[in-house]
Formats: sequence, C-alpha cells, structure tokens
Amino acid sequence: MARDKTAGENDSETSLLDRRSYLKLAGAAAASVAAVNVSSGSADAADYETIEIPAGERRTFNVGSGETFENKIIDISADGAHFKLMTSGSGWTVRNIGVRGENNDRSDTFACFYCRADSGGEGLVENVYMGDGSVDRCGHAAFSGYGNAGHVTLRNVHVQGWSADGMYLSQPGVPGNSGGTFTIERAFAKNNNIENIRIGTEGSEIRDSVVHVEGTGAVTANESGQKNPRGIWFKEESGLLARNCDVQVSGADAVYGGGGQNGGGTLQNCRVEGSIRGNVTEESVSGSPDITPPDSVPMSAEEAASGGSESGGTTQAPTTEQESDDSGDSDGTVLELISADGTENVGYAFTVEGDVSKHESSDGHAANDNDTITDNGDGTVSVDGLSGNSYGDAYLVNGTVTAMEADESNWTLRYGGEEVTAADLTDAGGSDGDSESLPKKLVIDGSNRPRGATTYTFEVDGEVEKSAELGSINAFDTASDGEISGRVVGGADGYRFSGTIVGFELDGPANVRVENGS
Repeated sequence: MARDKTAGENDSETSLLDRRSYLKLAGAAAASVAAVNVSSGSADAADYETIEIPAGERRTFNVGSGETFENKIIDISADGAHFKLMTSGSGWTVRNIGVRGENNDRSDTFACFYCRADSGGEGLVENVYMGDGSVDRCGHAAFSGYGNAGHVTLRNVHVQGWSADGMYLSQPGVPGNSGGTFTIERAFAKNNNIENIRIGTEGSEIRDSVVHVEGTGAVTANESGQKNPRGIWFKEESGLLARNCDVQVSGADAVYGGGGQNGGGTLQNCRVEGSIRGNVTEESVSGSPDITPPDSVPMSAEEAASGGSESGGTTQAPTTEQESDDSGDSDGTVLELISADGTENVGYAFTVEGDVSKHESSDGHAANDNDTITDNGDGTVSVDGLSGNSYGDAYLVNGTVTAMEADESNWTLRYGGEEVTAADLTDAGGSDGDSESLPKKLVIDGSNRPRGATTYTFEVDGEVEKSAELGSINAFDTASDGEISGRVVGGADGYRFSGTIVGFELDGPANVRVENGS
C-alpha cells in the first residue's frame, strides 16, 4: 500500500480481500475477531459506548445495508490492538466514532475504515476522529475506498499522523476495479504520509476541507520506510475536483495530479501554500490558506463519539430556523446565486441597504473566502463574488437589495427559495424599448474580467432606455433625459437609444459594442 508502483498496490490489496482467514480465524484465535453490535436506530448523541480492544487483538466491525454504527469510542491504546470496520451494501451509516490511541500494530497493512457501497448504492461516514495516528513503519491507512462501487460521502472527519496514508480512496479508479465515487466534506487531514487525501474516480470531490503537512520531520514512515506526505493527490482518472479547500504542505507536493491511466483534477476557489505539480487545473487559486480545522470536525475521540465538536456543535442536520428554512425569518432572507453549467469564473456584485452575512443554503450553496462583503459606512453593504460550473453562493440578507449586477445568462437567482430576476430584487424596472423608436444598441460587456469593475457614463442627443434583453437591470445604472451612468462587474449592461452618442467616458476593462440597426 501507498507505493508509487500501481501494480504492486493492486496485487497486495487483492490478496488482502482473498485472505478470508484474516476475517474468519479458526480455533482459539477466532475469539479475537468479534462482530460488534450494529443497530438500525439512532443513539442519543450525548451517550456513547467505549470498546477497549485488548493487547495483540484484532477486531472486525461489519456494517451492512441499512445499518447504522454510531456513538462509539474504539480504544486501541493497548500494545498491538487493531481493528477494521468493514462496510457493504447500501444505505449504511457510520457516525460519531472516535478512535483512541496510537495504532502500533505493524503485523499487517491496509486500512482501518473500509468505505464501500454496492453499485447504485450509497453510504455515509460522518463525524469520525482518527487523530491519534500510527507509529513509524506501520502500514495501515486510516480510510480506504477499496471495493467501493457506489457513492460514499465522508463528512467531518479528522485524520492525522498516519504513516501509510490518511484517506486512500483512489483504488476504485484503477482500470478493472469497482469504479465507485467519493465526496469528502469538511475534512481535517494533517501530517499523514504518502497522501493526506487521495481520490481517483471521475466525479469524486473534496470540498471545504483543510490539509496541512508541517514537513517530513512531522510524519512517520510507512512499512517500507518511505516518506512523501503529499497533500491532495488526484490519481488514476481525470475529472477530479477539490473546491474551497485550504492546503499548506512542506516537504512534498501540496497538490499532485498524476499516476494511473490519466490522473488529474481541478482546484477551484482554493488557497494553497506549497507546490502544485502534474495534471492540475487551477481556477481562482490563491495563497494564504487558513489551516484552522473546520468548526464541525471533532478534535478528540470523546467529541466524536458524543456527536459534538470542539466548538460545541453537532454533526446532525441544522436545526435552527435560519439554517433549515431558506424562505427567510427574523434574521434575514436567503439569497442564492447559482452559476450556469459550463461557466468558469463568472462574477457578480450586489448592494444591500442593511446587513449581509455568508450562509449555507439547504441546497448546499455557500459563499466562501473568495467572496467579499464590504461595509460602505453609509448603512449599505456591497458584495462581490465569483463562481462557475453550476456551483452557487448563498447569503443571508437582512434588508433591501438595492442593486444587483449578475449576467442572468450566467446566473440563476433565488430569494427566499423562489427564483427571481435582478429586476424583481431591486425593483429597478427597465424596458426593452421599442425597436423602431430606439433602433440602436449599446452594450458594455465586462465578462472578460469577472472581478474587474468598470464605470461608465454616456450621453445621447435622442432618447435612451435600459434593456433587459441586452444586459442586466440594476440600481447601479441610471438612464434619464439622454444621460446614462453605470457600473458593470463580470457581466453586461445594455441599452437601446436613438440619435447620436455625443459624450462617453469609460474607466475599467469592459468592452463596448454599438449596433446601429434594430
């Protein structure tokens, strides 16, 4: 495991699953492999069971279709104590599990948690602490995806200090393997060897996660004595994605794309410190990552088992009205901006008379660190953001939207759960004009620079009206008595007019297009 030679990995992994004696020991040794209680219900989040594994003993936990394994501390503090949690089928859940003690069992390799679902099925691993790590020359990974043919989500997991892989989820992407996919949400991976998080099947994604390696001196070696603590590794297939992640790595690649048939992926809206190498596409990647663990990640075995995190939250679905109801409440109304499929780095801007805060909607849309909120000091707040490829941002608005700049060919707007237009939000109105009386068109197009603001003014000796057909309508732009002033950020403003342009000023990167016909 965790070698750079794929063939060697595949051969040894296959031999593990064929070695049934490991799971079904005979004679006196059979007593050391026990199937621990699995339920179909939900335990009280405040209560948990502690399972102490004796010295030199290995224990297997089996979780099948529709079953839930939750609220446990698995204590492997004793010398040579080890466990495997084997999932299978569909609709299973592993939740609120804390592993206490450093793994010092060097007698075998491969993972502790096997995250597997049947083809067309799904599974959930949620709120797991694997932060006590393993000793030097220990071959176990914390998480493995071997045998996954469905889709598994890993959420709010803490994996730290493992010598032979943190989250080793690329095997289904090896040609001829099971082909299952993974979503990793709000993970904290630190000082794991070989890779902290590794995915390998197209459609797999890492999001809202933190990866931190302090250097090779902070990492234990794998069973072969190797140290190469990559941060994120896109391996086996292309079409992999890391979105809104913070990655800081010393001593190895922060992000690496390569290996397998065509390993590669995209970094989107990420902050990275360290080398980015191989088949990696960068979209809105900057520096200065925030390596603070996500608030929802458990920081001890006890916090995980009790269903909480250091900040006192839980991993269950949000329960406050503000978080669970996007239609709006006393704290504001949820505004979502969802980018169109196939777009890339498209921008938007809006102003609110009142307050705005970043929010995560019930559909998972969430503004991130690339989106800025500025208090203008006059009772209004301005917001500038960027997204693309069907992803969306969400805000909680407590006040009135007075201006919206978003090219509606690139954006879908939802306010209080209802789809709206920019004109609906701002009551800016606007007319598409009479093509006979206003035959000429003027378009100020800023889509070439998604975050670049352009201001403009122009004057005509005829009449002019804002045109929703040609561009956005918002309160940043005014058109009256032949005079126009406005601003565009990452979208287009359009007007119909008659007569001749007699004055024009432009400050910014936008392009200007004038058409004389209707």
